[in-house]
Amino acid sequence: MKRWTAITMIFASSVITCTVVCFVLNRFEKQNEQVGVSHREAIYQSILQSYSASFSSGMTRAQVEDSLRARGVQFGEICCLEQGASDAETTKIGFETGPWYCTGYDVYVAFHFSGPLASQNSTDVLKKISIESLPVDCL
Repeated sequence: MKRWTAITMIFASSVITCTVVCFVLNRFEKQNEQVGVSHREAIYQSILQSYSASFSSGMTRAQVEDSLRARGVQFGEICCLEQGASDAETTKIGFETGPWYCTGYDVYVAFHFSGPLASQNSTDVLKKISIESLPVDCL
């Protein structure tokens, strides 16, 4: 009987030790992930500030596109970031992991223009610049 008690105690202490170790490792992982997220967010804000300093409200879509091309920045149009607004120009600046039902989120700097709904008119005027996260491959 004492033998079974000793075996049970050893097993129980092993389970408790493994549980504590897993808990501690999980805490460190989450803490490191939070530091990474805040670091990447700071980088995104820095990039946004750089674009905001270079592109002023009132520039035409053609001027913004020409300036991006001159810098060698790849960009594309995307519709419907704001309801009733013209298409926005976007340039990808990062990627964030997502929940289980999505691959993740692409992070973009978006150049919003005022103009006719869903237009890509070269005379549309730059209204604002923002950071946008768009889901990738969601269920």
